[in-house]
Amino acid sequence: MPAAAHVQDAGYPIGGSLEFAKAIERRYLDLGGEMHYRSRVEKILVEDDPAGRGDRAIGIRLADGSEHRADVVISAADGHATIFDMLEGRYASDKVRGYYEKLPTYKSWIQISLGVARDLSGLAPRVSYWLDEPMDIAGQQIDRIDFRHYGMDPTMAPPGKSAVVVVFESDYAYWKAISKDPGRYEAEKEEIAVKVIGCLERRLPGISGQVEGVDGSPPMTVERYTGNWQGSQEGWLITTDTIMLMGIGMDKTLPGLTNFYMAGQWVEPGGGVSAAALSGRRAIRMICQADKKKFSSFLPAES
Repeated sequence: MPAAAHVQDAGYPIGGSLEFAKAIERRYLDLGGEMHYRSRVEKILVEDDPAGRGDRAIGIRLADGSEHRADVVISAADGHATIFDMLEGRYASDKVRGYYEKLPTYKSWIQISLGVARDLSGLAPRVSYWLDEPMDIAGQQIDRIDFRHYGMDPTMAPPGKSAVVVVFESDYAYWKAISKDPGRYEAEKEEIAVKVIGCLERRLPGISGQVEGVDGSPPMTVERYTGNWQGSQEGWLITTDTIMLMGIGMDKTLPGLTNFYMAGQWVEPGGGVSAAALSGRRAIRMICQADKKKFSSFLPAES
């Protein structure tokens, strides 16, 4: 990534992921689209296809019980939830089931975020600190911490202060088990935050007294907010089994179901923003082909 940024083939958006998402939203709204937040989809509605091609997707049902019809349904949500919950596994072929039963996913993680009353912009924005002795983090022995700050982005913290993030890979099953005990769950997050601050204090003396805000996000938080299966970071891990699917992607339709497409990191091994965007482009191209319309990446100039 540093090399890509150096040749201006990649970059960091000021304002972070939120502003990046808002830019996409603005474009979508300008094109006449509508956004509905706090509208969790519970089920994808289907009915018999009059053309005799099995079933067809006709809309969605939200968690509040309301139903919304659509000519085409595109799911950019979590792949496992889409196929096995929203569609109840009815259109999962052996091939698709094999993906979710056999292919490894990116590890889930715990993120400790700190707001500190110190300007860290003079430090490298990302550093790995090796520990003098391994420490236990959620049942795993950790020998280093990966420290990041966002001093290059003035929107992340007030002048003279910094936003800091430390991330560890973490076992989803471990957090799933202790989440049944809210007291232990919260205590575990607090203990990890204390350990992180202690490690940073040894590298950046005085920082422990400058911490003004602490937030812990374990795999269960990732799953709750993003829907990502098992709290995965980016969907399918790149392995010798999945690397051949990079570039061409996985199937974006399901057998026996028309008017339905999938996009996002669960149909593009490796995941990431660019791969997810590419999958959306491919899905729209497929819809254009089905409608016998010419696909174009650019809108014609207004007359």
